[in-house]
Amino acid sequence: MIFIIYHLLSLPLCMGNPISFSSGGETLFVECEKAISSRRYDILSEKGLALTRLGQSQKNRNEEIAGTALRLHSLICVRDTSDFTIQIENLINEAPKYKDSDIRTYGVLMRTISSYYQRILNDYSQALHYATEYLESTRINGDRNGEASALSAIASIYFQKQDDSGWSYAVESYELAKEIGNLSTRYVASCNMANYLYNKKQIEEAMKYLEEARGFAIRAGLESEESYINSFFGDIYNCMDEPDKAEESYIASLVEKPYTSNFDKVYSHICYAMFLIDRGRLDEALTQLTSAGKKADQYKVSIFQKEIFLLMSRIYEKKRDFARSLEYYKKYSQITLELFSEQKEREFSILHLRNKVSEEERKNMSNHLELVKRGRIIILLSVISLITFFILAGGVFYHHHKMRGYKQTIARYLDNAREEQRLRRQLEAVSASHSERASGGLNIEKSAEIFQNLESMMKSEKIYRDCSLSLDKAAGLLSTNRTYLSQVVNEKSGKSFSTYVNEYRLNEAVELLSDTGNHASLKEIGIQVGFSSPSNFYTLFRQRVGVSPSIFRSNVKNIEDDIQNRQLDNQD
Repeated sequence: MIFIIYHLLSLPLCMGNPISFSSGGETLFVECEKAISSRRYDILSEKGLALTRLGQSQKNRNEEIAGTALRLHSLICVRDTSDFTIQIENLINEAPKYKDSDIRTYGVLMRTISSYYQRILNDYSQALHYATEYLESTRINGDRNGEASALSAIASIYFQKQDDSGWSYAVESYELAKEIGNLSTRYVASCNMANYLYNKKQIEEAMKYLEEARGFAIRAGLESEESYINSFFGDIYNCMDEPDKAEESYIASLVEKPYTSNFDKVYSHICYAMFLIDRGRLDEALTQLTSAGKKADQYKVSIFQKEIFLLMSRIYEKKRDFARSLEYYKKYSQITLELFSEQKEREFSILHLRNKVSEEERKNMSNHLELVKRGRIIILLSVISLITFFILAGGVFYHHHKMRGYKQTIARYLDNAREEQRLRRQLEAVSASHSERASGGLNIEKSAEIFQNLESMMKSEKIYRDCSLSLDKAAGLLSTNRTYLSQVVNEKSGKSFSTYVNEYRLNEAVELLSDTGNHASLKEIGIQVGFSSPSNFYTLFRQRVGVSPSIFRSNVKNIEDDIQNRQLDNQD
């Protein structure tokens, strides 16, 4: 399946009542929870705004910040086109002060921030970090239903990243939700199980969990989920070789309910199109993909553009319209390259490790609390032992023996804590570096001039062909320094300097490989465009285009031969 269940993150918070909310604020908060459970984001926006205003009028900052986060969450879920950057940064800056004073408000902030990074930015590393904080807040507060929701959120992030590591979270969430009994939470957990099992090709098991999820959705009145559920049933029936039932489900998924999510409105057309392609009904598939593309543009659902272009390329290839097939494949490759971020992959690896460390720390904390309880008993026994000298001596010995065990446990705990702090400092350094680049003090006119000169040298003089071209060397050519140049390239192109230069190299490599009259070897072409090693050229080319240079060149030649043969046939 190409769709990731974004709406599975929209989970209710059912934490304990904090003393920081007034009775009126508590009522509004509960209404917000119900709105999230029923996917009524219009009501969530209204009640969240009311909670914010109530907090402002009563000078209750906890209510104000919670209301702001809840309203922002509603806008993120409906894919509002507003820029949330500043608001999210404010929530991130405010969050630490609530971690100790109001754990429920802290959980609200963590969930909203995680949703932003996953839904809006597709930044799985940051999404996982804040979802983990959300999970920890539910455990500290003893909120079992909230814990199940947070586990589902983490499972969904891993699933979206196509990482099977999330399976254990899906299972844990399902078992916990089954124990708690909240319909909305059980619906989400069952959907997660169905998705992972579907990807594992365990189709009958996936069908069982999806049937279960549909039952929960009906009982909870979640009409907005019908489109998604029907699309999923279509996929399963298709795998079970029941095309009539599959098409019936796909057609049903196209019916939009009042609160159907924008993602599902696009996704349903893509699923149906894939079904039609497999059955050779190419014109019908094109109609569905065209509709999906228009809706994706309308609702700003950019996550689907890559899949739409790839399917369009497949269709035109089957129709033997190779020119248009190649055109859409280039669009697909360009988007794939833009989405690729080596830095984010590194961040995700760090945060994955950090998540494991956090789990270990939680276990250590639980052991520590148990030891504290035992320590109280020891203290009590020590006081009683003062009655006699022999009891006192025995108590001191017992206490000393136990304290040695405590020190070992605490030492292990501190080691884990220091490791966690080290990982946090690494992530903060990356974030600070990004912030410095984003807010750099370059004069606007000067930065524009530097970038224009750089573009001119890249296009006219083709300085990127120099395999030794570095940030320092380019800065020297432009009579500036590496810091200024790095900031300019990041600001103007949205890419690092090396990515920017390699993009020019890859563009020329594509042009050379597209020239059927060019018989230079792949190694020669790589050196010609500026790559210092063939392996680096092959790797980056495959990431950019999706195939190796040799496959690309042979396909281009086949396409040219087909076009020439068709022209000869037309002349005859």
